[in-house]
Amino acid sequence: MGIEIRRLTPEMAEDYVSFFDVTPHNVNMGGGKCYCVTWRSDDSYTGNGDHWFPTPEERRARALGFVGSGSLQGYLAYDGGKPVGWCNANGECKRCLQYLRSFWPIAPFSEDIRVKSVFCFVVAPSRQREGIATRLLRRVCQDAACEDYDFVEAYVDRNAEDGDFRGYLAMYEKCGFSIFDERAGRAVVRKALK
Repeated sequence: MGIEIRRLTPEMAEDYVSFFDVTPHNVNMGGGKCYCVTWRSDDSYTGNGDHWFPTPEERRARALGFVGSGSLQGYLAYDGGKPVGWCNANGECKRCLQYLRSFWPIAPFSEDIRVKSVFCFVVAPSRQREGIATRLLRRVCQDAACEDYDFVEAYVDRNAEDGDFRGYLAMYEKCGFSIFDERAGRAVVRKALK
């Protein structure tokens, strides 16, 4: 069976959390599970550390709510009806970007420029190195172009090691991205859609 990329909808909330339940990710958390709840457009996101929730159980419960409300956005990759990959891509995450500006040289917000941001990838370990993240990224770009975005943008650590959830610079370059700005090894990469 082939990989199918689906945009996350509220009806997929159980698939979403079930994927995170069984898929190792975020190795920097000492085995914890993030459920990707940080990168969302939501009124509860204050940018002062309140975007993080202390336990995996709370993050799981919050993820169900955030997917249900549409504030947690992105794409799941399926194979045979089972999720095997995830990409968080959000066009309305101003508070997320405000938080990231202290680490990455992200351009100031402009009403005249529509940017869809790619924040993370998670791929099941048994399915890594099959191009699933690349397929997810290509779908993000395809849909963003149809939705009249000017750019797709991502935040990459040039010194990324295995397990880095942001994706590798080479993947972005393969998909037509180039470095927009860089500071201390942290690059903002962009792909123009117009």
